[in-house]
Amino acid sequence: MRGTFDKGQSDALHRLRASEPVESHQMHSLAKLLVGTLVCATAAACSAEAEPEPTVAPLQTAEVASILPTAVPPDGPPGQVGDWAIPFSYEFPAGTWHVGFHRYALRVDCPILAQESLAGEWRDFVVTKESAPINTPIFLRLGGLSTGTLGPPGIQTIHPDQLTIALVTILGVTEEQALAAAASQDCEVVVVWDGGAEELSPAEPYRP
Repeated sequence: MRGTFDKGQSDALHRLRASEPVESHQMHSLAKLLVGTLVCATAAACSAEAEPEPTVAPLQTAEVASILPTAVPPDGPPGQVGDWAIPFSYEFPAGTWHVGFHRYALRVDCPILAQESLAGEWRDFVVTKESAPINTPIFLRLGGLSTGTLGPPGIQTIHPDQLTIALVTILGVTEEQALAAAASQDCEVVVVWDGGAEELSPAEPYRP
């Protein structure tokens, strides 16, 4: 048997049903407001993420110039440093350099000039037929290969038929010291390369 409602209950039920559309409309408006807020917040976050990060430019590094020695620097007691030079040289015979990689080093032991023993670094160069020979010698020096006796080295490749001379120039000596070194048996300058070694001979002293 179905239950019955009195007049008070019917009125209350009627008011409840009448209020449902209003509450549903309020809930729908609130949901729209929340969704809008979320959309705005998400858009702001996306906009912030989309901004490109600042680019940091790489540091520019300057190339440090080499200061490798090209001749033995002056080394003597005060008052004994002069303006003369004495060269020591050895001319390599033809056919010394075959195609390929080579290396050499120079050793200096000249106590008569108050020079401490000096062992130069190993220097590498390449012999190739693609490098044209030149009419003047190429000098194998403490700092590398060069076309001049005192100029900066910088040659990396030579032709197999190129005339080459090992050269060490001792600078900053007096004329008397230079002449004494040229005549002394105690002043020894040696070039070593690949599997060979030869002593350099002193030449005429001069003023650079």
